[in-house]
Formats: sequence, structure tokens, C-alpha cells
Amino acid sequence: MLRLFLTLSPYQMINILTGLIIVLVFIYSGIFGTGDDYYPVECAHVSFYGEDCPTCGLSRSFSEMVRGNFSSASEYNRNGPLLFTFFVSQLFMRAVAGLVLHRMGRTGAGYTGVINAPSESRSGTGYRGSADLKKKTLVFSDAAVSFILFIVCFRNLLVLWG
Repeated sequence: MLRLFLTLSPYQMINILTGLIIVLVFIYSGIFGTGDDYYPVECAHVSFYGEDCPTCGLSRSFSEMVRGNFSSASEYNRNGPLLFTFFVSQLFMRAVAGLVLHRMGRTGAGYTGVINAPSESRSGTGYRGSADLKKKTLVFSDAAVSFILFIVCFRNLLVLWG
């Protein structure tokens, strides 16, 4: 298992780890409900300053979302449903990108599109021929879409200095 994990590209490793972290966040949200008085992680801002911060109530909001109580989720934090949407979309994108990349690796592993072409790409990535360009396009597109989704979903929590 470890050997298989070490043969993955850094992009594939990041995809898998990101997906696992998101799943763990959803499990955490499912274990601790809004009716519970105990949440193992307290808000540091409330502990230090005694006042709510923009992220207060996100755990309870996510707990409501995991249970399908979408209307009550925004009562705990108005940003909760939008942030939950970001994480759900990222989980979906990690799965789709991983499957597409896996299929690219199976179907185009040895074909470069040119007779007598070198087996390694000139970029040194280890990807071959046209598959190299497709994989780079997938990674760039994934990063661009993820960045745009992040800006849209976290816009109320981003602090702009200036």
C-alpha cells in the first residue's frame, strides 16, 4: 500500500490527502450534533477575546448540513452553507480529477504520438508525449477552478488589507 502511494505523482497525493481531510471534516460534523453542548475544538478567538468571530458556529452549521437541515444551518453561521458547498464541490473535483488522471495513465502511458520519440518528456515530469500536455492541462484547470471557487465561497471571510 505504501509503495503504491509513493509511486503517485505529487498532484495525485495532494488530491488523495485533500479528499481524506474533507471526508474527516464531514465525519467530525456528523459525530458532533448541534444538540450537543460539547465540541472538542473551541473557538480560540472566543477563548482569548470573549467575543464571536466570523467563523463562530461553522462546526454546528456543518453538522446541520451533513444531516440535511439546510435551512437551520445558516442560523448558526450565515457563511456555513456556502463553505459547505465549497467542500462538497472540492470532494467531487478530487474524485473526478483522480479518475481522469488514472484513466489518462492507463490509456496513453506509452504512446507519444511521434515515431521514435523519446520515452520521457522534455519537461522532466515523467509524463510522455501528448499525455503530458493533457495532464498539465488537467492540473492547471483544476487549480484555476479551485481558486475561483475558493474566492467565491470564502469571500465573506477574506480580509483585504490596503
